[in-house]
Amino acid sequence: MQERITLKKTIAIMKLSLFVIWFWPLPLGTSKCKILCVKLYQYICILMTTGVIASVIYGLVKNRNTNDLDSFMRSLFSLVSLSHVIGNILCHLIIYQRLQHVTLEMENFCALIKPHEETIVQREYVDKYSNFYGFCISLFYMSLFGLFIGPVMLDQPLPTAAEFPFDTSHQPLRAITYIHQIIVGLIISAHLCVNAFMALLVWLASARFKLLTEEFRTITNIYNLAKCIKKHQKLIEYTGEVALTVRPFAMVTVLFSTIALITFGLVFVVKVPLSLKIQCILLSSCALLEVFMYAWPAEHLIHVSTNVAQAAFETDWCAKSEYLKKNLQMVILRSQKPILVVLPCGLPSLSLRYYASVR
Repeated sequence: MQERITLKKTIAIMKLSLFVIWFWPLPLGTSKCKILCVKLYQYICILMTTGVIASVIYGLVKNRNTNDLDSFMRSLFSLVSLSHVIGNILCHLIIYQRLQHVTLEMENFCALIKPHEETIVQREYVDKYSNFYGFCISLFYMSLFGLFIGPVMLDQPLPTAAEFPFDTSHQPLRAITYIHQIIVGLIISAHLCVNAFMALLVWLASARFKLLTEEFRTITNIYNLAKCIKKHQKLIEYTGEVALTVRPFAMVTVLFSTIALITFGLVFVVKVPLSLKIQCILLSSCALLEVFMYAWPAEHLIHVSTNVAQAAFETDWCAKSEYLKKNLQMVILRSQKPILVVLPCGLPSLSLRYYASVR
């Protein structure tokens, strides 16, 4: 019998998928030594990734007069993936404190969740969405296996189309460059899982709105009503912080996914082998999948954050005091404005409508 994925197991799997890059924020009160080690490791990842970027660019410059389109496309794909890693690390370093705050708040919510609330979250969120994101995480790490066997199956010296200003065909340089690129490939796979981490923050923020909506519908006295109103205000503030945390990572994903789609689309304009076209279709699907990992929970957040207004309106507000009536009106008015994950630089908010639009 298949073991059921619970909320706590979901968080544990997410932490494990990000372990390679030490991306999950440290708890409050962590020693300065540990914080320094994490930052140092992030800078080491940047240096290792930059090393592969330099070798790929050197290969493009060296072979600029050749007509090897296959190698050219592989190089561009590598540059997009490597640049994505750099973007994620920079975002992590810049907004680390905000990411730490919203993540710890999420963990506290999961630790203090009541049994009936956990049942709702399990039924409405974990059971519905865990399989998709589990598939994405598995796909990202399985692609690393293809990176391992690429040099063997395709008779190429290294996993990427990289060149060096020195001879790497002899040991130990060949082993060093191969291991270096495999490690960077592992870093890329882990950074693709950051999309699932950001989606988890949005999904669980949506789950809290769902629970609050159910709580509004079961109010029996004035004290519970006042409690729900205060909880709604705090939840709006927290979800706003989540949206601000997610948007730079979403921006990086949308930016490099768009570049990848445009690049791969050029393949169908020129005459290339069918195998390269199939490869580009698969890579384009992965790029679309990354954006969808953000757009889906963002769309759900838009709807669930406005459903609170209907639940508040359905309460027995006529018999309440003028003070509570005004507060209920504020809840209804505030809930009519959905919480959006707005991309910076003047781009529209993330949603399925934006995801499906053609521009």
